[in-house]
Amino acid sequence: MNVICTKCGGTKVSCEAMIDPNTKEFHNYTDESFQYGWCGKCGHGTVLTDTDEVKEEIDRIYQRYVEEKKEEPKYAVCVIVWKDDNNSELVNIRLSSDNNPDEDDGIFFYCDGLSGLKSLCEFGGEDFIVTEIHYLEKCCNG
Repeated sequence: MNVICTKCGGTKVSCEAMIDPNTKEFHNYTDESFQYGWCGKCGHGTVLTDTDEVKEEIDRIYQRYVEEKKEEPKYAVCVIVWKDDNNSELVNIRLSSDNNPDEDDGIFFYCDGLSGLKSLCEFGGEDFIVTEIHYLEKCCNG
């Protein structure tokens, strides 16, 4: 696992768990425990993301798409989190840098193929980070 803070990219993060307060024994964690937490590096409550898990999910969805459709997808519908305010947004990302003026309104970002999309899951130079992929498609539904 490579769980990071979406605000600063730090890995010194913690999340909620169910602990017996009398024995301090760990019991369980909730479904959303790994989505929100505290970052010890930047000192903020933050959205957490497992970069390896998101990239593996992109690979799974891509493989399934190509097997079923027998063609390459042109767009990814993803959830991004803005680094500055940690708000999330559902966006269309074009899987090429080719500009199509007819579809520009529905495109949030252009990247260089699948590897470019997966690079957006890492903490990098963009103002956002991809934290989830919903599906791939041939046409933009912007």
